[in-house]
Amino acid sequence: MGLPALTLQYAQSRIAQFDGDDRYFGADKAVGLVFSAWPLNTKLEEVIVKVVVLDRLYSTRILSPWPVAERIVELTIDTRLVAGDHSLVHDIANTRTGGKSRYLLSFASKYCAWHRPDQFQIFDSLVEDLLWRYRREHRYDDFRRYELRTYSRFLKAIDRFRLHFGLESLTRKQLDKFLWIEAKQMQAQPQSK
Repeated sequence: MGLPALTLQYAQSRIAQFDGDDRYFGADKAVGLVFSAWPLNTKLEEVIVKVVVLDRLYSTRILSPWPVAERIVELTIDTRLVAGDHSLVHDIANTRTGGKSRYLLSFASKYCAWHRPDQFQIFDSLVEDLLWRYRREHRYDDFRRYELRTYSRFLKAIDRFRLHFGLESLTRKQLDKFLWIEAKQMQAQPQSK
């Protein structure tokens, strides 16, 4: 299949590429500014701003941000964020918008990760594909692809990936950057069945 060899040096070069691109790093700075301005999640008017900015700049495709913001406030998440409670991702993801239940895993993981980048890893469909490709070629884990949509299993796969390829010295935030930019590059490459 020909996946690139993953080393710490290679990962660091990809992180530098992410940080050197204003489309990505500029968006990160803007989102960081909003989340640092309003670190708590008790006021709907502050949460809605974070939801909209995160959705727009990270393309999470929330159809209606208002119910998502209401859900976050309703869950009183701040204590759980501080504790690094990973079940919070599921609770935020399980939201009703437009009269329908939607599971907003990508958004929920990003929302939590922006509050606690040391505790939460970002789920993204591109990263899901990258993990799957590497699992098939390198057998670093035994998950089934659909299992990655369960946040606790996703984290386990990430941690095994990190260990297998010697990336333990990267922070979760650095790993997010590496995985995303690497997955974006791989998106253009066809996957053999």
